[in-house]
Amino acid sequence: MKRFLLAFLCLFGATFAVTPFPAIKHHKVVLTEVSSPYVLETSFVLGMDDTLQIEPGVEVFFSGYAKLYLRGTVRIEGTVQKPVAFMNADSSESWNGLYFSTGENYFYVKNLRVENSFRNTVIRSQGLFENVKFVNNYYGLWVENSPNFDLVGCEFKRNRFALSVGVGSVRFRNTKIHENVFGLYLYKGTSFDGEAKSISNNLEADVRKESDDLAGKGRKVSRSVWQRIESGF
Repeated sequence: MKRFLLAFLCLFGATFAVTPFPAIKHHKVVLTEVSSPYVLETSFVLGMDDTLQIEPGVEVFFSGYAKLYLRGTVRIEGTVQKPVAFMNADSSESWNGLYFSTGENYFYVKNLRVENSFRNTVIRSQGLFENVKFVNNYYGLWVENSPNFDLVGCEFKRNRFALSVGVGSVRFRNTKIHENVFGLYLYKGTSFDGEAKSISNNLEADVRKESDDLAGKGRKVSRSVWQRIESGF
């Protein structure tokens, strides 16, 4: 991380400053454009009674194993002219990713770009991703047990696994899934509500189903085991 900070300062000049990701105060965290860019060196947990608010134009750089674990109220409100960006701090490492588990707290994420993370997850949550771009992640987005969740005007590009649905269904509108290795992956018993034609030009498959993959095959490693393995990243 220090190597990155030195390189960052050299690139933009000695007077350029980066801001450590702030701690929660009075149940609230606000990231402002004037203090951007921010650096998160370790994982951050937003409690159920806390609020995260991010202004347009904010950039956050994440170290290798950093994760945003979000359980409270989330408002990430970039604009088309000034999107919010989450990126890796070191070009040789990915960062852990976003984890939404907000329960009854409805989250709202607009005009965000998420790059070079390992895995981004929405589980047992309700909310909206609008004009969110997932670029060059291992798992672009994993959705599970979140029936009141929508993707509107989003894009998945250059991810290993673009969009995966673990339990339940996912809804998307005007969302493009293209130029990934795998486009949409549906585990057994899951479904999606969206335009199939928006899933195209992916390298290995546009839509894959676990039930098809397992046809005629023997034992498999259970999804819960894989989740435990991947949660260590």
